[in-house]
Amino acid sequence: MHKKDSIEDMKEIVKDMLEDTSRTVDKMRFDIEKSIVDYTFLPGKDIIETDDSVIVNIVLPGIEKENINLKLTENKLKVKAKFDFEHKMGGSYVTLSDRKSGYIRRTVRLPKKVIVEEAKAKFENGILKVEIPKQEKEEGTEIKID
Repeated sequence: MHKKDSIEDMKEIVKDMLEDTSRTVDKMRFDIEKSIVDYTFLPGKDIIETDDSVIVNIVLPGIEKENINLKLTENKLKVKAKFDFEHKMGGSYVTLSDRKSGYIRRTVRLPKKVIVEEAKAKFENGILKVEIPKQEKEEGTEIKID
């Protein structure tokens, strides 16, 4: 009888070790995926300068238009957006859920001074587009190269 109890005890120890290992692996995988989600969330931007305007495109996926706030000065655009995302990960033993909510704040320094009162903003398919006329239009004379 003593040998049978010993074998059962060993089975229980091995089972506990495997469960602990499984939880550790699931947590590590979750932490890695969480850090990737956190890192990739920084919104990308493009600044396009034409002869008479500055266009700023900012990628804000999954954000509602009503949750975006813009402030513009003659040389800076400030964007503040509220987000509320849920990231789920399923494992063979444990399902984890990580809910993220907060604010994205992005300040864009404009390459030229702009006319604040004439700015136009549009939000479509997760892209915020702000077009602002320049204070001084770029003029010049084309020079022929010999």
